[in-house]
Parts: sequence; C-alpha cells; structure tokens
Amino acid sequence: MNKENIKSAALFLLVVTSAVLTIMVWSYQPEFSEIDTDIERTSNIGPGEPVAFNSIMRAYQLVWVDDTDIQGTIEEEAVVGIREYIDGTEITDINVYNSISRLTPSIDEDNGEEFLIVDYASDMPTKSLFKVLDFTYEGDYPDYSYNRIIVDLVDEHVTFYLINEDLDRVAVATTNLESSYLKSLLSAHDHLFEEYSGVITNQQTSNNKTAIYGPTEPEDMPVESFLYNVFSADAVNNMLFLNDSFETEVSEETYVYEGDTNIATYNSETYAYSYNNLRESLTGNSNPHQTIQNSFHFLNSHIGLDQTHILFDYFPDENNSVFRSSMNGYFVFSDTIPTTMSVKYGQNAVYEYNRPLIRVTARVPGGEDQTLPPLESVRYEIALNENYDLQDVTKITIGYNMAFSIDQNEINVVQYTPSWYIKYDGEWMRFDEGGLE
Repeated sequence: MNKENIKSAALFLLVVTSAVLTIMVWSYQPEFSEIDTDIERTSNIGPGEPVAFNSIMRAYQLVWVDDTDIQGTIEEEAVVGIREYIDGTEITDINVYNSISRLTPSIDEDNGEEFLIVDYASDMPTKSLFKVLDFTYEGDYPDYSYNRIIVDLVDEHVTFYLINEDLDRVAVATTNLESSYLKSLLSAHDHLFEEYSGVITNQQTSNNKTAIYGPTEPEDMPVESFLYNVFSADAVNNMLFLNDSFETEVSEETYVYEGDTNIATYNSETYAYSYNNLRESLTGNSNPHQTIQNSFHFLNSHIGLDQTHILFDYFPDENNSVFRSSMNGYFVFSDTIPTTMSVKYGQNAVYEYNRPLIRVTARVPGGEDQTLPPLESVRYEIALNENYDLQDVTKITIGYNMAFSIDQNEINVVQYTPSWYIKYDGEWMRFDEGGLE
C-alpha cells in the first residue's frame, strides 16, 4: 500500500513539474543585449540589372546665374531631376558657329542677365544630349560635341548655347520651351543650391559664361567608409571568352588569360582587369553617339554598369568611352584603385575593355568630417605654385578620393575622402596642400 502511495505521489509530482516547465517555456521572453547594427546596405544595383542610357549621360553640376547672384548644385535630385520635366521640347533650329562670339544670351530691359550653366566632364555628342532629353528635331543633328550648355532664361523661349571644351566653337539651338516654366523648375529645387563663385584662369575663361565655377565655401563633408567585395575574374572571362578556350599564366599578382582570339590580364593587388579582342581593330564607327551607345549596351550586358556611373570622357580617335563611378553625384577618383571603366569599340564589336573588379557593398557609418578650403584659396594656391601654370586649369570640382582603409584587418574596407579636383592640362589631379597630385 505504501508503495502504491509513493508511486502515486511521484507521478503527481512529475505531472505538476511538467506543467510548470511547460508554462515557463511558453512565457519565456529572451533578453537580448543591444548590439551595433550600424552597417547599412548600399543601394547598389545588382549584377545583370539594366541601367538606363540617360542615367549615365548626365551633367555633374548646374550653375544658376542671375546678375550677380550665383547659385550652384551637384545634387543629383536637381541635376537629373529637372531634365525629366522638359521632355518633348521641340528644337526649332540649330546651327554651329566657329566663333565663341556667337555666345550672346539675351539681356533684360535693365541690362540684366539670367542663364543656367550645365557642366559636363568632357565633350559630349550633340545628338546624345537631345536624345537623352527626349527633345524632338526634324533636321539632322550637326557633327558637334560640347561640354557646357548656357541656357538663356531671359527671352520668352529657351535658347541653348552649346560650348566645346576648347572654347572656340558654339552651337545655338532655339526651342519652344518657355523660360518661365524652366525657371519655375529651378525655383522648386532652389533648396538644393548653394553659393557658387566663378574663377578666371586665362583669357578664355574671363567672362561669366566661360568662367570655371565651384562652391564658394563648401560645407564640411563626411569621410565615408564602405565594405567591398571582388568580382570573380573567371566569371568575367566566361562572359567575354565565350566558347574560346584559354590558358592561364600567373606571375606574382598578375594573371594572364590567353586564348586564340582573346587575351585578358588581371592584377589581384589593384583589382584592375583588362580584355582585348584580337579579332577586332580600332577602325570603327565614326559616329560618336552610336559608338557610345554600343559601348553602353556592351557594359550593360556584362555586369559592368550601375546607377553610380557617369560617362566621364570620350576620345573619338580611339572610339573610347570612359565611365567613372560617382557617389552622391560627386566623381570618385583614386591614386591606387581603378575607378573607371573604358570601352574601345571596333568595327563590329569591342576591341578593348578595362575595368576594376572591386565593388562596394555596404556603408559603415562613422568617421570624421573633412573641411575643404574655399574655392578662391584653391585658385590662389595654384597661382602661387611655381610648378603650375594657372592658365592650364580648365575645370574645378569636388570629388572623392577612394583608398584602402589603413585600419582594415579581417574585413575589406575602402574610405572615400572629399577633396578638390582640378583638370590641369587635360588631366584630373587632386589638390593637396597647395599642390596637385
């Protein structure tokens, strides 16, 4: 009897204990300590996703000149956003003149001027501009390239003055776009503009239409840090070589992939990749607009482009299109890491292709702000430096210098440091303590 009572009591205790434990499990709420989740994914477009042609064909700054009031912006929301509201504009006439004296925007009844300057990194084909803007024109576009547009805002209808980089020719395009409408778009984005100043470096830049413009006193800009990953050179080879078998040779950091009709090299230290199509020659299309489009379509189909890329340069003698990465609308440069993609297009296909195999993946917040000197100080320091001639300066802008982080250990980090960049004697150089690097 006692044994039965003991068994019953033990069974009862087991049932009660099981019930208590079940209730405790159901009601348990874990207490997590706070952890740092500051790493943020970037909005990079994924491999294989197409990029729109008008995304890479864009200016890098707008400058709004209203008599002595000069405001400018590099913000993409304004630089790219405004043009989306003027599609469908009709070009009523366009003519090219071999003299800059034809650059004559109107003045109002008080002898005042008002015009918009649209600056590009290098000369662009006229046809590309109006195709991107989705303007209509019944005639043939002239064989002419420009790198600055002066948009007359005084007359009732807008006139475009397209100036080439040598400042010795101008194309004049009249339109049916109302100036009042364009000015309303500028006013709607005026919160993105800041005080700008013009810099005179030589006789050709001595007026307010050909001067070099930049932010008068830039605000402090943060030093940005990003994680990065690396594309597989084998994956890129498979896309480019197709069915052409190839052999691989390795010498320290350099890999050479050689096939019967293709050859490529890859540097694992700088992540620079170069491809050459041995079946092609550089005797290709003489139509700059078509050549740029061909290069664009090639990159779009070979995980080359993303939304940060801008057509940065075009060399017609080599059919060479150069696309540079950007961040927040600012060009990205580097002393050690390739930051451009270039495509030389041959008669029927790509002749040469150069690109980096590094890509940023996530932003790491934190870091100090960078203070940049005023624009006038930059001009003054260059003028004082006996190693440089101020007359050879043709462009000034703010960009980012990308470099490997000196603090990276097990993770891959690159830093973007804001700097002034100067186009000097045809080459972009970083301004540093009075000199150019």
